Amino acid sequence: MSRIFVILLGLLFGLAGCDGSYSKKGLQWSYDGTPFTPADLKTFRALDKHFARDAKRGYCRGSIIDGSDGATFEALSDHEARDLQAVYYCDTYRKGQEYWAIQYVRVTAIQDAHAPSYRVLDFGYARDRSRAYEDGVGFMVRHAASFEPLSSQFARDSERGYFARAEIPGSHGPTFSLIDAGYARDRTSVYHGHIETGTPGRGPHPVVRTLRGADTAALRVLGRGYASDAAHVWYLGAPVLHADAASFVVVDDVTSDIDANDRTGAWKQGQKKAAAATP
Repeated sequence: MSRIFVILLGLLFGLAGCDGSYSKKGLQWSYDGTPFTPADLKTFRALDKHFARDAKRGYCRGSIIDGSDGATFEALSDHEARDLQAVYYCDTYRKGQEYWAIQYVRVTAIQDAHAPSYRVLDFGYARDRSRAYEDGVGFMVRHAASFEPLSSQFARDSERGYFARAEIPGSHGPTFSLIDAGYARDRTSVYHGHIETGTPGRGPHPVVRTLRGADTAALRVLGRGYASDAAHVWYLGAPVLHADAASFVVVDDVTSDIDANDRTGAWKQGQKKAAAATP
């Protein structure tokens, strides 16, 4: 095994294993092997693998959270903590040429979060008395108290369904449910959501399409962005014109230059593939 390979392997394991924890040796505290000095050594204690507190301040990954109140500080998740006045979001980042060597800690007070009512939910979401949050970013919903994430992108409350923090107009929250692979339904409609990255002059943004004319009870998610009912086929929520729903099947081989077949021919990303020319 070459020396360069051993070094690269060590760096990769270092990155994978950077999810550290607190340790104490004598009077010296460390996080992930890096020593630090608490503001109040006598009262310092770890709350979990990332957060800690003493009588004066809260800590994330061994770093003091400026302005925090240690006496009321508590951990909520791997990234979130709060005291009586604020909710904090903690994560890490790396810089350019230092990427392999140094990991920085970033802690922000979540803007306008109401600490006493803040509750952590699944899939990186949270809510308080008036808003919902994803990864520390707040967004408005119709009814915060009933907000419920269904996956990493779909959610609902008692009035509406949501995709990627955006309300789905006309959706029915009480019956809104996840189907699979970007598809969801409510009592009257089926929806597909994805993050669009190919629009010139515009960054990544959520796109939600309603599958017009879909039979909500009969709809099946086929995979690779396709779905069908007894009469229609859709790709990313857009109709696949002239496809034969009864014979439409997805190609499992991701190296193939097609992704589906039906009795009429081959398909690629919702478009009919031209038949190969005969030699």
